[in-house]
Amino acid sequence: MIRRYAWIVVVALCGALLIYMARHSDARAESHNRGEGTASPSTNTVEPNSGTNANANGSAAMAISIPTADQRQAGISLAPVEMKELPRVLTVAGQVAMDEGHTSNIGVIADGTIMDVSVLPGAIVRRGQVLGALHSHLVHETVGALAQAYAAGDRARGAVNFAQQEKARYSHLYSIKAASLEETQRADQDLLQAQNQLLDAQASVRMEREHLSELLQVAPESLTPDKLYDQEIVPIRSATDGVVISRNVSVGQVVKAGDVAFVVTNLSTVWITAAVNEHDLALVHAGEEADATTQGYPDAVFHGRVTMVGDTLDPQTRTVPVRIVVPNPGTRIRPGMFASVRIAEPLTTHQMFVPEDALQEIGGQSVVFVSSDGTHFHAQAVTTGMHSGGQAEVVNGLQPGDRIVVNGSFMVKSEMLKGTMSED
Repeated sequence: MIRRYAWIVVVALCGALLIYMARHSDARAESHNRGEGTASPSTNTVEPNSGTNANANGSAAMAISIPTADQRQAGISLAPVEMKELPRVLTVAGQVAMDEGHTSNIGVIADGTIMDVSVLPGAIVRRGQVLGALHSHLVHETVGALAQAYAAGDRARGAVNFAQQEKARYSHLYSIKAASLEETQRADQDLLQAQNQLLDAQASVRMEREHLSELLQVAPESLTPDKLYDQEIVPIRSATDGVVISRNVSVGQVVKAGDVAFVVTNLSTVWITAAVNEHDLALVHAGEEADATTQGYPDAVFHGRVTMVGDTLDPQTRTVPVRIVVPNPGTRIRPGMFASVRIAEPLTTHQMFVPEDALQEIGGQSVVFVSSDGTHFHAQAVTTGMHSGGQAEVVNGLQPGDRIVVNGSFMVKSEMLKGTMSED
Protein backbone atom coordinates (compact mmCIF):
# COMPACT_ATOMS: atom_id res chain seq x y z
CA MET A 1 0.00 0.00 0.00
CA ILE A 2 2.78 2.33 0.92
CA ARG A 3 4.58 1.53 -2.39
CA ARG A 4 1.42 2.40 -4.34
CA TYR A 5 1.20 5.84 -2.73
CA ALA A 6 4.94 6.38 -3.35
CA TRP A 7 4.55 5.73 -7.08
CA ILE A 8 1.56 8.02 -7.26
CA VAL A 9 3.61 10.85 -5.69
CA VAL A 10 6.51 10.28 -8.12
CA VAL A 11 4.22 10.33 -11.16
CA ALA A 12 2.58 13.56 -9.94
CA LEU A 13 5.89 15.29 -9.44
CA CYS A 14 7.12 14.31 -12.92
CA GLY A 15 3.95 15.63 -14.51
CA ALA A 16 4.25 18.94 -12.69
CA LEU A 17 7.87 19.26 -13.83
CA LEU A 18 6.95 18.64 -17.48
CA ILE A 19 4.19 21.27 -17.35
CA TYR A 20 6.63 23.86 -15.88
CA MET A 21 9.28 23.23 -18.51
CA ALA A 22 6.77 23.53 -21.36
CA ARG A 23 5.48 26.91 -20.12
CA HIS A 24 9.03 28.30 -19.61
CA SER A 25 10.05 27.33 -23.18
CA ASP A 26 7.05 29.20 -24.69
CA ALA A 27 7.90 32.33 -22.72
CA ARG A 28 11.52 32.37 -24.02
CA ALA A 29 10.39 31.96 -27.62
CA GLU A 30 7.95 34.85 -27.32
CA SER A 31 10.62 37.08 -25.78
CA HIS A 32 13.09 36.22 -28.57
CA ASN A 33 10.56 37.12 -31.25
CA ARG A 34 9.90 40.49 -29.64
CA GLY A 35 13.65 41.23 -29.52
CA GLU A 36 14.16 40.59 -33.27
CA GLY A 37 11.25 42.77 -34.21
CA THR A 38 12.75 45.83 -32.47
CA ALA A 39 16.36 45.43 -33.73
CA SER A 40 15.53 45.34 -37.43
CA PRO A 41 14.24 48.96 -37.76
CA SER A 42 17.31 50.36 -35.95
CA THR A 43 19.72 48.88 -38.53
CA ASN A 44 17.73 50.24 -41.43
CA THR A 45 17.81 53.74 -40.04
CA VAL A 46 21.54 53.87 -39.24
CA GLU A 47 22.91 52.95 -42.68
CA PRO A 48 21.21 55.74 -44.60
CA ASN A 49 22.41 58.35 -42.07
CA SER A 50 25.96 57.12 -42.30
CA GLY A 51 26.02 57.37 -46.11
CA THR A 52 24.52 60.85 -46.08
CA ASN A 53 27.16 62.19 -43.72
CA ALA A 54 30.00 60.86 -45.87
CA ASN A 55 28.61 62.48 -49.01
CA ALA A 56 28.11 65.78 -47.26
CA ASN A 57 31.69 65.86 -46.04
CA GLY A 58 33.02 65.11 -49.52
CA SER A 59 31.09 67.99 -51.04
CA ALA A 60 32.18 70.41 -48.35
CA ALA A 61 35.82 69.55 -49.02
CA MET A 62 35.59 70.70 -52.68
CA ALA A 63 33.16 73.64 -52.49
CA ILE A 64 32.99 76.94 -50.64
CA SER A 65 30.95 80.15 -50.57
CA ILE A 66 32.64 83.57 -50.45
CA PRO A 67 30.53 86.77 -50.35
CA THR A 68 31.22 89.42 -52.96
CA ALA A 69 32.49 91.91 -50.39
CA ASP A 70 35.01 89.42 -49.06
CA GLN A 71 36.13 88.69 -52.63
CA ARG A 72 36.89 92.37 -53.25
CA GLN A 73 38.81 92.62 -50.00
CA ALA A 74 40.88 89.52 -50.83
CA GLY A 75 41.54 90.60 -54.43
CA ILE A 76 39.63 87.70 -55.96
CA SER A 77 38.45 88.18 -59.54
CA LEU A 78 36.84 85.91 -62.11
CA ALA A 79 36.98 85.69 -65.90
CA PRO A 80 35.57 83.32 -68.52
CA VAL A 81 37.73 80.67 -70.14
CA GLU A 82 38.56 81.66 -73.73
CA MET A 83 40.09 80.08 -76.80
CA LYS A 84 43.39 81.77 -77.68
CA GLU A 85 46.01 81.52 -80.40
CA LEU A 86 49.50 81.51 -78.93
CA PRO A 87 52.96 80.43 -80.15
CA ARG A 88 53.81 76.83 -79.46
CA VAL A 89 56.45 76.89 -76.73
CA LEU A 90 58.32 73.98 -75.20
CA THR A 91 59.83 74.46 -71.73
CA VAL A 92 62.69 72.14 -70.80
CA ALA A 93 65.38 71.98 -68.14
CA GLY A 94 69.05 72.35 -69.03
CA GLN A 95 72.51 72.96 -67.65
CA VAL A 96 75.06 75.59 -68.62
CA ALA A 97 78.33 74.32 -70.07
CA MET A 98 81.44 75.90 -71.57
CA ASP A 99 81.36 76.72 -75.26
CA GLU A 100 83.78 74.10 -76.58
CA GLY A 101 84.43 76.26 -79.62
CA HIS A 102 85.97 78.87 -77.30
CA THR A 103 87.62 76.53 -74.80
CA SER A 104 91.31 75.59 -74.81
CA ASN A 105 92.87 72.62 -73.05
CA ILE A 106 96.41 73.97 -72.81
CA GLY A 107 98.91 71.14 -72.64
CA VAL A 108 102.66 70.95 -72.22
CA ILE A 109 104.61 70.32 -75.42
CA ALA A 110 107.58 68.48 -73.94
CA ASP A 111 108.53 66.18 -71.10
CA GLY A 112 109.95 68.07 -68.15
CA THR A 113 109.45 69.63 -64.73
CA ILE A 114 107.13 72.54 -63.89
CA MET A 115 109.27 75.46 -62.71
CA ASP A 116 106.62 78.15 -62.27
CA VAL A 117 102.83 78.61 -62.16
CA SER A 118 101.68 82.19 -62.71
CA VAL A 119 97.87 81.99 -62.50
CA LEU A 120 95.16 80.38 -60.43
CA PRO A 121 91.62 79.26 -61.39
CA GLY A 122 89.39 82.27 -61.94
CA ALA A 123 92.15 84.49 -63.34
CA ILE A 124 91.32 86.47 -66.49
CA VAL A 125 94.03 85.95 -69.09
CA ARG A 126 94.86 87.15 -72.59
CA ARG A 127 95.95 85.25 -75.65
CA GLY A 128 99.73 84.62 -75.47
CA GLN A 129 99.98 85.35 -71.75
CA VAL A 130 102.44 83.09 -69.88
CA LEU A 131 100.60 80.82 -67.45
CA GLY A 132 103.56 78.74 -66.31
CA ALA A 133 107.05 77.54 -67.19
CA LEU A 134 108.64 74.17 -67.84
CA HIS A 135 112.24 72.96 -67.79
CA SER A 136 112.89 70.26 -70.36
CA HIS A 137 115.99 68.35 -71.48
CA LEU A 138 114.52 68.39 -74.95
CA VAL A 139 115.50 72.07 -75.15
CA HIS A 140 119.17 71.23 -74.59
CA GLU A 141 119.04 68.45 -77.16
CA THR A 142 117.41 70.71 -79.74
CA VAL A 143 119.88 73.53 -79.05
CA GLY A 144 122.74 71.11 -79.60
CA ALA A 145 121.22 69.80 -82.83
CA LEU A 146 120.71 73.36 -84.10
CA ALA A 147 124.29 74.32 -83.24
CA GLN A 148 125.54 71.31 -85.19
CA ALA A 149 123.33 72.26 -88.11
CA TYR A 150 124.70 75.80 -88.09
CA ALA A 151 128.26 74.41 -88.07
CA ALA A 152 127.48 72.01 -90.90
CA GLY A 153 126.07 74.92 -92.88
CA ASP A 154 129.22 76.93 -92.37
CA ARG A 155 131.35 74.01 -93.57
CA ALA A 156 129.10 73.52 -96.60
CA ARG A 157 129.36 77.19 -97.54
CA GLY A 158 133.14 76.99 -97.30
CA ALA A 159 133.14 73.92 -99.51
CA VAL A 160 130.97 75.70 -102.07
CA ASN A 161 133.30 78.71 -102.14
CA PHE A 162 136.34 76.44 -102.64
CA ALA A 163 134.56 74.45 -105.37
CA GLN A 164 133.64 77.65 -107.17
CA GLN A 165 137.27 78.80 -107.12
CA GLU A 166 138.45 75.40 -108.40
CA LYS A 167 135.90 75.47 -111.19
CA ALA A 168 137.01 78.93 -112.26
CA ARG A 169 140.69 77.91 -112.15
CA TYR A 170 140.21 74.75 -114.20
CA SER A 171 138.03 76.60 -116.70
CA HIS A 172 140.86 79.13 -117.24
CA LEU A 173 143.49 76.37 -117.52
CA TYR A 174 141.36 74.50 -120.01
CA SER A 175 140.95 77.62 -122.09
CA ILE A 176 144.75 77.94 -122.45
CA LYS A 177 145.19 74.22 -123.02
CA ALA A 178 146.83 73.79 -119.58
CA ALA A 179 144.21 71.42 -118.18
CA SER A 180 142.31 68.54 -119.61
CA LEU A 181 138.56 68.34 -120.20
CA GLU A 182 138.30 65.61 -117.58
CA GLU A 183 139.79 67.86 -114.90
CA THR A 184 137.38 70.62 -115.82
CA GLN A 185 134.38 68.29 -115.60
CA ARG A 186 135.56 66.97 -112.21
CA ALA A 187 135.69 70.55 -110.93
CA ASP A 188 132.11 71.11 -112.12
CA GLN A 189 131.00 67.92 -110.34
CA ASP A 190 132.71 68.95 -107.11
CA LEU A 191 130.92 72.30 -107.17
CA LEU A 192 127.52 70.66 -107.70
CA GLN A 193 128.14 68.25 -104.82
CA ALA A 194 129.18 71.09 -102.50
CA GLN A 195 126.06 73.06 -103.38
CA ASN A 196 123.83 70.03 -102.61
CA GLN A 197 125.54 69.60 -99.25
CA LEU A 198 124.90 73.25 -98.49
CA LEU A 199 121.19 72.81 -99.29
CA ASP A 200 121.01 69.83 -96.92
CA ALA A 201 122.73 71.81 -94.16
CA GLN A 202 120.37 74.76 -94.63
CA ALA A 203 117.37 72.42 -94.46
CA SER A 204 118.69 70.96 -91.20
CA VAL A 205 119.11 74.45 -89.78
CA ARG A 206 115.52 75.38 -90.69
CA MET A 207 114.13 72.17 -89.20
CA GLU A 208 116.01 72.40 -85.90
CA ARG A 209 115.37 76.14 -85.63
CA GLU A 210 111.61 75.69 -86.17
CA HIS A 211 111.59 72.92 -83.57
CA LEU A 212 113.38 75.07 -81.00
CA SER A 213 111.19 78.11 -81.76
CA GLU A 214 108.09 75.99 -81.07
CA LEU A 215 109.54 74.81 -77.78
CA LEU A 216 110.63 78.26 -76.64
CA GLN A 217 107.70 79.99 -78.42
CA VAL A 218 109.90 82.67 -79.96
CA ALA A 219 110.44 83.85 -83.52
CA PRO A 220 112.76 81.52 -85.50
CA GLU A 221 114.79 84.52 -86.69
CA SER A 222 115.80 85.29 -83.10
CA LEU A 223 117.58 81.94 -82.74
CA THR A 224 120.96 83.00 -84.09
CA PRO A 225 124.10 80.98 -83.32
CA ASP A 226 125.28 83.50 -80.72
CA LYS A 227 121.94 83.42 -78.79
CA LEU A 228 121.14 79.74 -78.64
CA TYR A 229 122.05 79.26 -74.98
CA ASP A 230 120.28 82.34 -73.59
CA GLN A 231 116.92 80.55 -73.07
CA GLU A 232 116.29 77.19 -71.41
CA ILE A 233 112.71 77.47 -70.03
CA VAL A 234 109.67 76.40 -72.05
CA PRO A 235 106.76 78.82 -71.42
CA ILE A 236 103.16 77.63 -71.19
CA ARG A 237 101.02 80.29 -72.89
CA SER A 238 97.27 80.84 -73.14
CA ALA A 239 95.85 80.11 -76.56
CA THR A 240 92.81 82.39 -76.13
CA ASP A 241 91.35 85.28 -74.19
CA GLY A 242 89.24 84.04 -71.30
CA VAL A 243 89.18 82.84 -67.75
CA VAL A 244 91.20 80.00 -66.20
CA ILE A 245 88.73 77.26 -65.33
CA SER A 246 91.19 74.75 -63.91
CA ARG A 247 94.89 74.39 -63.12
CA ASN A 248 96.22 70.84 -63.21
CA VAL A 249 99.92 71.36 -62.43
CA SER A 250 102.03 72.67 -59.57
CA VAL A 251 105.67 73.68 -59.13
CA GLY A 252 108.00 70.70 -59.14
CA GLN A 253 105.57 68.39 -60.86
CA VAL A 254 106.99 66.12 -63.55
CA VAL A 255 104.83 66.15 -66.67
CA LYS A 256 104.79 64.48 -70.05
CA ALA A 257 104.14 65.95 -73.46
CA GLY A 258 100.41 66.25 -73.99
CA ASP A 259 99.42 66.57 -70.32
CA VAL A 260 96.76 69.28 -69.87
CA ALA A 261 98.15 71.98 -67.60
CA PHE A 262 95.35 74.59 -67.78
CA VAL A 263 91.81 74.89 -69.12
CA VAL A 264 90.91 78.37 -70.38
CA THR A 265 87.50 79.30 -71.78
CA ASN A 266 85.96 82.43 -73.19
CA LEU A 267 82.60 82.93 -71.44
CA SER A 268 81.31 85.55 -73.88
CA THR A 269 79.13 82.71 -75.18
CA VAL A 270 78.03 79.55 -73.38
CA TRP A 271 76.19 76.37 -74.22
CA ILE A 272 73.03 75.21 -72.51
CA THR A 273 72.45 71.50 -72.93
CA ALA A 274 68.77 70.69 -72.49
CA ALA A 275 67.11 67.29 -72.26
CA VAL A 276 64.05 67.06 -74.53
CA ASN A 277 61.59 64.22 -74.06
CA GLU A 278 61.15 61.79 -76.88
CA HIS A 279 57.53 62.78 -77.53
CA ASP A 280 58.52 66.49 -77.83
CA LEU A 281 61.19 66.04 -80.49
CA ALA A 282 58.87 67.13 -83.28
CA LEU A 283 58.69 70.58 -81.67
CA VAL A 284 62.46 71.24 -81.72
CA HIS A 285 64.55 72.15 -84.77
CA ALA A 286 67.99 73.64 -85.27
CA GLY A 287 67.83 77.39 -85.83
CA GLU A 288 64.83 78.05 -83.57
CA GLU A 289 65.04 80.85 -81.02
CA ALA A 290 65.19 80.01 -77.33
CA ASP A 291 65.00 81.98 -74.08
CA ALA A 292 66.75 80.88 -70.90
CA THR A 293 66.39 81.86 -67.26
CA THR A 294 68.54 80.83 -64.31
CA GLN A 295 68.03 80.68 -60.58
CA GLY A 296 70.94 83.07 -60.09
CA TYR A 297 69.26 85.74 -62.26
CA PRO A 298 65.53 84.91 -62.19
CA ASP A 299 64.51 88.29 -63.64
CA ALA A 300 66.94 88.17 -66.56
CA VAL A 301 66.12 86.43 -69.85
CA PHE A 302 69.04 85.27 -71.98
CA HIS A 303 68.27 84.90 -75.67
CA GLY A 304 69.90 82.16 -77.71
CA ARG A 305 69.39 79.79 -80.60
CA VAL A 306 69.17 76.03 -81.00
CA THR A 307 72.27 74.86 -82.87
CA MET A 308 72.11 71.09 -82.47
CA VAL A 309 69.49 68.41 -81.86
CA GLY A 310 71.18 65.20 -80.73
CA ASP A 311 71.25 62.09 -82.90
CA THR A 312 71.00 59.58 -80.04
CA LEU A 313 68.37 58.89 -77.39
CA ASP A 314 69.28 58.20 -73.77
CA PRO A 315 67.69 54.80 -73.09
CA GLN A 316 67.42 55.51 -69.37
CA THR A 317 65.72 58.93 -69.43
CA ARG A 318 64.19 58.69 -72.95
CA THR A 319 65.51 62.17 -73.71
CA VAL A 320 67.61 63.70 -76.50
CA PRO A 321 70.27 66.37 -75.82
CA VAL A 322 69.65 69.74 -77.44
CA ARG A 323 72.34 72.44 -77.56
CA ILE A 324 71.46 76.12 -77.28
CA VAL A 325 74.18 78.73 -77.86
CA VAL A 326 73.57 81.78 -75.69
CA PRO A 327 75.51 85.08 -75.76
CA ASN A 328 76.67 85.88 -72.24
CA PRO A 329 77.27 89.61 -71.82
CA GLY A 330 78.94 90.39 -68.54
CA THR A 331 79.67 86.65 -68.14
CA ARG A 332 76.77 86.34 -65.71
CA ILE A 333 75.90 82.80 -66.72
CA ARG A 334 78.43 80.37 -65.33
CA PRO A 335 79.14 76.77 -66.33
CA GLY A 336 77.30 74.33 -64.09
CA MET A 337 74.24 76.54 -63.52
CA PHE A 338 70.81 75.02 -64.07
CA ALA A 339 68.56 76.81 -66.54
CA SER A 340 64.96 76.72 -67.71
CA VAL A 341 64.77 76.99 -71.49
CA ARG A 342 61.74 77.98 -73.53
CA ILE A 343 61.98 76.95 -77.18
CA ALA A 344 59.46 78.72 -79.44
CA GLU A 345 58.15 77.23 -82.68
CA PRO A 346 57.26 79.50 -85.60
CA LEU A 347 53.76 77.94 -85.64
CA THR A 348 50.86 78.87 -83.32
CA THR A 349 48.16 76.80 -81.65
CA HIS A 350 44.45 77.62 -81.08
CA GLN A 351 43.46 76.11 -77.73
CA MET A 352 41.89 76.90 -74.36
CA PHE A 353 44.29 78.83 -72.16
CA VAL A 354 44.05 80.04 -68.57
CA PRO A 355 46.45 82.27 -66.63
CA GLU A 356 49.14 80.29 -64.85
CA ASP A 357 48.16 82.13 -61.64
CA ALA A 358 44.73 80.48 -61.84
CA LEU A 359 46.23 77.03 -61.34
CA GLN A 360 46.58 75.56 -57.86
CA GLU A 361 47.41 72.09 -56.63
CA ILE A 362 45.23 70.05 -54.27
CA GLY A 363 46.10 66.48 -53.46
CA GLY A 364 48.74 66.35 -56.18
CA GLN A 365 46.20 67.39 -58.86
CA SER A 366 46.14 70.68 -60.78
CA VAL A 367 42.83 72.47 -60.20
CA VAL A 368 41.09 75.74 -61.00
CA PHE A 369 38.19 77.23 -59.06
CA VAL A 370 34.95 77.48 -61.03
CA SER A 371 31.94 79.59 -60.06
CA SER A 372 28.58 79.67 -61.80
CA ASP A 373 26.98 82.40 -59.68
CA GLY A 374 29.96 84.46 -58.56
CA THR A 375 29.87 83.48 -54.89
CA HIS A 376 29.97 79.67 -54.79
CA PHE A 377 33.22 78.03 -55.87
CA HIS A 378 34.24 74.46 -56.43
CA ALA A 379 37.62 72.97 -57.32
CA GLN A 380 37.76 71.55 -60.83
CA ALA A 381 40.58 69.19 -61.74
CA VAL A 382 42.25 70.04 -65.07
CA THR A 383 44.90 68.55 -67.34
CA THR A 384 47.37 71.10 -68.65
CA GLY A 385 49.52 71.11 -71.74
CA MET A 386 52.15 73.58 -72.86
CA HIS A 387 52.83 76.93 -71.18
CA SER A 388 53.36 80.12 -73.17
CA GLY A 389 53.58 83.77 -72.13
CA GLY A 390 52.16 83.21 -68.65
CA GLN A 391 49.26 81.15 -70.04
CA ALA A 392 48.68 77.43 -69.52
CA GLU A 393 46.93 75.27 -72.08
CA VAL A 394 43.97 73.32 -70.67
CA VAL A 395 43.63 69.97 -72.39
CA ASN A 396 40.81 68.59 -70.24
CA GLY A 397 38.48 69.66 -67.45
CA LEU A 398 37.00 72.96 -68.67
CA GLN A 399 34.72 74.31 -71.39
CA PRO A 400 34.93 77.69 -73.12
CA GLY A 401 32.86 80.19 -71.16
CA ASP A 402 33.39 78.60 -67.72
CA ARG A 403 34.00 81.35 -65.17
CA ILE A 404 37.11 80.69 -63.11
CA VAL A 405 39.16 82.54 -60.51
CA VAL A 406 42.04 84.27 -62.33
CA ASN A 407 43.31 86.38 -59.43
CA GLY A 408 43.39 85.31 -55.79
CA SER A 409 43.13 81.59 -56.47
CA PHE A 410 45.49 80.90 -53.58
CA MET A 411 43.10 82.69 -51.21
CA VAL A 412 40.24 80.51 -52.43
CA LYS A 413 42.35 77.42 -51.94
CA SER A 414 43.29 78.51 -48.41
CA GLU A 415 39.65 79.11 -47.45
CA MET A 416 38.63 75.78 -48.94
CA LEU A 417 41.31 73.86 -47.06
CA LYS A 418 40.54 75.79 -43.90
CA GLY A 419 36.89 74.73 -44.13
CA THR A 420 37.90 71.13 -44.67
CA MET A 421 40.13 71.14 -41.59
CA SER A 422 37.45 72.71 -39.37
CA GLU A 423 34.95 70.00 -40.39
CA ASP A 424 37.48 67.28 -39.63
